[in-house]
Amino acid sequence: MPAVLAGGGVVAGGGGFVAGGGGGGAVVAGGGGAGLDLGCGGAGNVCFEPDGAATTENWAYVGKGGGQYQMVESLQYVGQGGSYDRERIVTYSGWRCRLWCIFLLVLLLLAGIGILVWLILPKTDTGKEEVVKVASTSEPFDCEAGYWNWEKGWSIAKKHWCCDYKSRGCTEVTTSLPFDCDAGLSNWQQGWSISKKQWCCAHQNKGCEVVTVQTSQPYDCQAGLSNWNVGWSRGKQLWCCAKQNLGCPKETTSLPYDCSAGYSNWQAGWSPGKKAWCCQHFNKGCAVSLPYDCNAGFSNWQVGWSAGKKAWCCHHESKGCGHTGSCSLWGDPHIFTFDHSRLVFYSEGDFWVVKSPTISIQGRFEATDWTKKNDETDYSSMTGVVVGGQFMQGHKIEIGPADTGKITCNGQEILHYFGTVKCGPATLYYNQQGELVDSAMAFLPHKVVHMTLPNNVVMQVNRWPNFINAKITMQQESGQEGICGDFNGIKKAGFQAGKELHAKWGFGVPREDLLFPSAIPLHVPEK
Repeated sequence: MPAVLAGGGVVAGGGGFVAGGGGGGAVVAGGGGAGLDLGCGGAGNVCFEPDGAATTENWAYVGKGGGQYQMVESLQYVGQGGSYDRERIVTYSGWRCRLWCIFLLVLLLLAGIGILVWLILPKTDTGKEEVVKVASTSEPFDCEAGYWNWEKGWSIAKKHWCCDYKSRGCTEVTTSLPFDCDAGLSNWQQGWSISKKQWCCAHQNKGCEVVTVQTSQPYDCQAGLSNWNVGWSRGKQLWCCAKQNLGCPKETTSLPYDCSAGYSNWQAGWSPGKKAWCCQHFNKGCAVSLPYDCNAGFSNWQVGWSAGKKAWCCHHESKGCGHTGSCSLWGDPHIFTFDHSRLVFYSEGDFWVVKSPTISIQGRFEATDWTKKNDETDYSSMTGVVVGGQFMQGHKIEIGPADTGKITCNGQEILHYFGTVKCGPATLYYNQQGELVDSAMAFLPHKVVHMTLPNNVVMQVNRWPNFINAKITMQQESGQEGICGDFNGIKKAGFQAGKELHAKWGFGVPREDLLFPSAIPLHVPEK
C-alpha cells in the first residue's frame, strides 16, 4: 500500500514523484529511480536506464474521508472527503544502454583485439638489425666534378671509387710500377682490368682468378701401381709422379722441367727443349704455326720466294725485304715512316695512315688518362685501325685495344681468343708472338694480330689494354700518301716536318671517305 503523506499525497514505487494533496492527491509509480534494482547489487543501473515509459491510472482505497473521490455508480470528483484517490502507474517496455557505456565497451573490445594480435604474431629479435641493400640508380660520385683539383679537393673515398671505376683521380705510384695492386683490391673482380689482374697476380699474388679444380682425375694412380713401370703409359707416369708422387723413376723424383716456372714469358725465356716437353705433356708453351718459314730457301729468296712470303718475312724477321718498307706507329703517337722519317702526330680524330687508289688504312687517335695525368697534355694515342679499300674486295677489318675494343670483320666480331680466321682475301693470326713496336710495353702480356693482306701488304697490331701499336710492311704503291709518308725515298725530320705533316693531314678523314662506323671530334692540342 502506498504511503500517505501530509496533504494527501502518496508515494508509489521507488523514484516516483509526490503529488500534493491540494492538487488532487495523484499517485505516480516511478521507474528508473534509486528504487529500481536490475540485480548485480545495483551495478546494472550504472549502464542501463529504463526506456519506453507508459503511464496508467488505477483507483486505490485510502480510507473514508482520506481521498478526493467517492465510489458511486461511477467515480466522481468530490474534492476533500472522498473515499478514493487516483494514482498513476508508470511501466517500461524495455531498457537501453547509456551512450558512454557503449564507448567504453568499444574501447575494451579494441584493446582485447590488439592484445590477441600481439600474442599471435611471431616475435622479432629487436637486438639485431637487418641490413637491406637498396639498389641505387645513381653513382655515388661524379668523377668529372672537380677533377681539375682532385688531389686536394676530393675525399679519399671518392679518389678510390673514381680510380677503380672511372680511372680518374688515381694516385701516382712512386715505385714506377705499372699498377698499384692495393688500390681497389676489395673489388678487384669487377673493378680491375684484365691486364691489371694478370700483372698483380703474377707479381704480387693479388687478383688471381680462382681455378676450378675438376673432381675427376685423368688417371687413377692406384690402379696398376704395383706394375707401373711396365703397365702405365708415359703420360700416366708423368702425371701421377707430378701430382701424387707415385710412379716416379727411382733415379729421380723430379720432372725434367717445371712448366709453371717462367710461363708468363715462355716465348723468350724457355729453351726449345722445355717448350717441346711442356707442350707435349702439359699443353703449355705450344708455338702457334706461322704462315711462312723465313729460314727455308733464304739463300735464294729473290727468285724462290713468293711476294707474300717476302712481305711477311720482311715485316716479322727483316728477311727478304728488297724494296719493301715499313711504317711503325706507337706512343702518343710517334711515327717512323716508310721513308725513315721520325715524326710525332698529336691531334685527336680519324686520319689517313696509308692512302692510295687501291689501299685504304685509317687510324683513330685519342687522348688517354695516362697522358693527361702524367704528361699533363692532351696528346693522343692510337686507339683503333681499320683496313679497307679496293684491294680488300669490299671487306673491312677493324681492330681496337684489348680491354676496350674488338676485332671485327665487316662489323662482326671475330677472334675472341687466339686463333686464325679469314676475312675476305685477308688472313688474320692472333697469338702472343711478334716484335714489340714499343719496347716500353714489354712488361704486359703480348696480344698480337698479324694480317696477311692482298698486294703483299703485311700488318701487325699490338693490342694493349686501352690503346694499340701498329707496324705496316709493304711495297710502294703508285700515288701513295698519308701520315706514314709518301714512300718516295725523301727523308724528312725536325719540327718543320712535323708541322707540314699536321698541315696536310691534320684535318682528318672526310665523312664520305670514313671507314670507321662513326667519326670522333677533331681536336688539336694546345701544346
